[in-house]
Amino acid sequence: MERVILAAGILLLLLSLGILFYVRRSLVVYSRELMGCLDKMLKDEDVVFAEEKDSLTGKIQVKMRQLYEASRCKREEQRVQKEQLETMIADLSHQIKTPIAGIRMYNDFLEQEHLPPEKRREFLTLAQRQVDKLEFLIESMMKMSRLESGLIRIYPKQNPVRPLIEQAVCDAALKAEKKQMDLYVQCPETLQAWFDRKWTGEALFNLLDNAVKYTPSGGKIQILVKKTDFYVQIQVKDNGKGIPESRLTDIFKRFYREPEVCDEEGVGIGLYLSREIIQKEKGFLEVRSEVGKGSSFLMNLPVREH
Repeated sequence: MERVILAAGILLLLLSLGILFYVRRSLVVYSRELMGCLDKMLKDEDVVFAEEKDSLTGKIQVKMRQLYEASRCKREEQRVQKEQLETMIADLSHQIKTPIAGIRMYNDFLEQEHLPPEKRREFLTLAQRQVDKLEFLIESMMKMSRLESGLIRIYPKQNPVRPLIEQAVCDAALKAEKKQMDLYVQCPETLQAWFDRKWTGEALFNLLDNAVKYTPSGGKIQILVKKTDFYVQIQVKDNGKGIPESRLTDIFKRFYREPEVCDEEGVGIGLYLSREIIQKEKGFLEVRSEVGKGSSFLMNLPVREH
């Protein structure tokens, strides 16, 4: 009997040692795998996690996976923001060179002692234009930066469309009158859409201002509004020079300007800002154009909250 008890004790001891060895070995293996995963995470390398979910190690790895994905998303977001900032600084640096060079040149002319009064007035006017351009550029860049970084909040709500059209036409009327252009508006009185009144007004003015700017004197601009199932469409249509089809995807880029209109005032931010604003309202912009016949910009605003 004593031998049986002794044998059972020895067997139990061996079994316990075996279990202890197995558990220790499993912990060592898991610790190595865990350290390997952590090392890869620190190096931003791809990590393969176990699919077990019921065990303790599986649950730990699920949490590690969540932490890893959140960390990668945050790093990617920081990388994109850094690239946007670097691009914006490079763009701004490039854009301000021209007006600053112009101001410096006209200032050199104005320092000449024997400069005739009429020439002095001419150079002062030209220098002021460069100052205005620089001021407009900086203001536009600030708006663009604040929009992209989320500092400017867009608060769309149900608004009547006609007052939006009337304000944009009023703001553009003086320029259009100087060029003897006809502005034609067709918009139902009671039509409503989902948009931020202030920022959508600025986006629409940018479209209308471009139409006035790039349409020859005596031209015609139409603002045509219609309702579809999901959107209210505001079309700004001109009979200007038109845009080649190959460039239609470029015109919404920051600082892009058509080679043929570089002498016109502007810095190439208006269309970019308009698109950013409308997209933040869950709407979209379209453009249709034919060289020699004109262009149509279509602003699509949601009928109701998405």
